[in-house]
Amino acid sequence: MIALIVVGVVIVIEVILATTWNRFYFTVGVPLFVLRVQRLATLESVSFDDLQKSTATAAGTPLVFRRLDPELIAFREKGLGGIFHYTPLMRGVVRRTPGEPYVAIVGLVNWFVVVGTIALVVTLRRNIVDVLPMYLLAFAVLYLIQAVRFARMAKALREPAIEPAVLAPSGGDQA
Repeated sequence: MIALIVVGVVIVIEVILATTWNRFYFTVGVPLFVLRVQRLATLESVSFDDLQKSTATAAGTPLVFRRLDPELIAFREKGLGGIFHYTPLMRGVVRRTPGEPYVAIVGLVNWFVVVGTIALVVTLRRNIVDVLPMYLLAFAVLYLIQAVRFARMAKALREPAIEPAVLAPSGGDQA
């Protein structure tokens, strides 16, 4: 029972930090997803509407974004909405280090996932092996859903490749 209370308290704290866009919460944590894409331009020009459209799913809740500084964008699941709702494993941040030719999309594991996993192991002890296959399957499915959305965001952030110009032959310069 104590483990359940602890998990509940962590969820409440996490919801408060996420909805207030706490900088520490969005920038410090255990990375579960990291993808770097080439982008020379700053993040100041990024349209949140475009990012939201690129990560939209037919049934899930939309991602919401907040610029924490010119080279740092935090994002998370909206919370409620959509036809199908799943429990997100990660919150995210898009970082660009000045002078680097890329941006990093980083998914940080939510605190309640870590605390909930520890609580499950402590509560079930040896019996954890009975539920471990289903727990890992659920974790994998939830991770896959978010990883696909984060990868779509990376694609939207990637700058288009610059193709070399092809010179058309002029009519009077034939050999």
